[in-house]
Amino acid sequence: MNGIDQLNVYLRRIESRLRLMTLFRGAAILAFCALATTVIVVLIANSFAFSSNSMLWARTLLFVALAVALGFGLAIPMLRLNRRNAARLAESKFPDFKERLLTMTDQGERGKADPFVQLLADDTLRIAKASEPARLAPTAWIVGLLSSAGVAAGVLLWLILAGPGFLGYGTSLLWAGTPKIGTQPFYDVVVQPGNKTVRRRSDVLVTARLAGFNPGKARLFAQYRGTSKWEQVNMTPQPEGNGYEFLFGGLPETVEYFVEAGAVQSKHFTLKVVDLPGIKKMRVIYHYPKWTGLPDLTEDPGGDLRAVEGTEAEVKIETDKPLAKGLLVLGDDSQIPLDGGGTSFTARVPIHKDGMYHVAGVEQGENVRLSEDFFIEARKDEPPMVKITKPGRDAKASPIEEVAVSVEGSDDFGLQELSLRYSVNGGPEKSVSLLSQKGAKTANGTHVIALEDFKLAPGDLVSLYAMARDAQHSTKTDMYFIETQPFEREYSQSQQAGGAGGGGEQQDEISSRQKDIIAATWNEQKNGPKDPKEAAEDARFLADTQGKLGEQAKTLAERMKSRQLTGANQEFQSFAQDMEKAAAEMTAAVADLKSRKWTDAMPHEQKALQHILRAEATRRQIQVAFGQQGGGGGGGGGMGRDLENLFDLELDTEKNQYETGQQSSADKRQQEVEKALDRLKQLAKRQQELAAQAQKQMSFQQRWEQEMLRREAE
Repeated sequence: MNGIDQLNVYLRRIESRLRLMTLFRGAAILAFCALATTVIVVLIANSFAFSSNSMLWARTLLFVALAVALGFGLAIPMLRLNRRNAARLAESKFPDFKERLLTMTDQGERGKADPFVQLLADDTLRIAKASEPARLAPTAWIVGLLSSAGVAAGVLLWLILAGPGFLGYGTSLLWAGTPKIGTQPFYDVVVQPGNKTVRRRSDVLVTARLAGFNPGKARLFAQYRGTSKWEQVNMTPQPEGNGYEFLFGGLPETVEYFVEAGAVQSKHFTLKVVDLPGIKKMRVIYHYPKWTGLPDLTEDPGGDLRAVEGTEAEVKIETDKPLAKGLLVLGDDSQIPLDGGGTSFTARVPIHKDGMYHVAGVEQGENVRLSEDFFIEARKDEPPMVKITKPGRDAKASPIEEVAVSVEGSDDFGLQELSLRYSVNGGPEKSVSLLSQKGAKTANGTHVIALEDFKLAPGDLVSLYAMARDAQHSTKTDMYFIETQPFEREYSQSQQAGGAGGGGEQQDEISSRQKDIIAATWNEQKNGPKDPKEAAEDARFLADTQGKLGEQAKTLAERMKSRQLTGANQEFQSFAQDMEKAAAEMTAAVADLKSRKWTDAMPHEQKALQHILRAEATRRQIQVAFGQQGGGGGGGGGMGRDLENLFDLELDTEKNQYETGQQSSADKRQQEVEKALDRLKQLAKRQQELAAQAQKQMSFQQRWEQEMLRREAE
């Protein structure tokens, strides 16, 4: 290959390099122009809410800008780039050529026969070897231009496919022609009811919901049939949200309408007016469920349906003119056909849940409203109410006393049972009916419990509660206790007895704690099933609390034996035996509580309470007897003080006594018991809240009254 051919290869390399750089530069200019123009025209179109006209002008501006960028940034530079211009650029970049490249370019193929041209080519080729084309169009520039074009194109593509807000929506609309989120415009006026057929002289409420913007006002434009003028009126803002509304009152003719808010205008809709009958009269016959025992009830005039769940309402409708076909349309869009013909129709509506309904006629396959909305209120069958009015709390009586217990009950549909149930010392439950007539809505009764019939001793107890039942539910009261006490109260003179005054505030603390556990167990049994996890936690807690209290009772008995008090007197021995029996019953109750056998645990808990009460009664006798015998604190008074010290040791966490190195563990156990008692109180409070929660449900009557106020305001 001679010098001229080699020089031509060199020039072609320069020309290719320059064309590549020009192409990428043009692509970058085109991409950046497209991105910048898109952002500018979308911002302008957004101020016009992307109306059709604004988008038309935006697309026009975009196409003009792209055409200019394509022409001046790519097409013209590419057309101007030829062999001579490439040589001129090389001459300007590499002055050593001294116009040799231009001379060789002008000679072309003609100079091959001229020896002088051949010598010039060899000389130019020597300079070209030191002047690489990459220096004329650096690779870094080419890569940079290509990267810039790619970045701009990528940003534009992201805006089209996934851009946020109005910028992304407008870009998608500008380039793709349709919104990127389906057919829903970014700025829109959603009008209800849209196209609809209505009865002549009926009221029609038009609502407009603004999507994506709120200019502060909206206007409704309407054109009645037979007129050429568009009438306009400002719509009323709705109390909540960014919606507006307007009421066509007594619409006389077919009307075309649309809503305009700011720069956004809705589609045009038509309210077609037809002549259909009106509702002249409505009557409702309620067919109550059999379990209520209620006879059918007629409501005339009728409309709103309010009855207990399960009732079937027979709606009788009378129209002012014959109706070809009608139906009841419920709030969930389900339909109940009207039976009958002419001007009299009937429909049966099952009342299972709250809702609404209206009467409609069928005109050319379209439902046309004939009435306003009526409410459907499904009332819950509330559980019966029951309470023990006398004694109304825990009571104390002598073993031969007669205790009168009075019970009151009520139910909204009639009581099926009202009874008093009691158990003696945790034994079999006895039931006494206090309902004189089934189906009565209110009832009360009194039963006398003759304690003498059960041959009770001081410390024995009777647990009792009342139950009321209707056709579907039953309700129980809290559990109360009647505690038997000695015939005569025994007191010691504090001036004579040194051992009789201590521990008075705590002498009934174990029995009080046991009553709390029984009450909590009873509430678990009475309230029925609940969340398994919560029930398991309550069972674990009650079992733990009962176990700790059993340990205290057992420890008291063991310490009495260790101090050799049980052999000093029969009362001490009886006290220790009752405490041991109480601890044994508590241990049996713990097993049932852990497995959530509330009913099985109750007898053990009550028997444990019985033994504790007997022990406490014995303790009071010991306090009096040994206090009187001890005088100034002798031997008998010392045994009385020992008994008080044992109770203080188990029940008082503030005292600093100790016994045989076990005081620290006793204090620790007592602290655990105190914490457990706090949790027991919290459990009782939570059980009361759960029981009351069912009675705090919002009444449907409140929503009905609000709707009535709205209708009156309109």
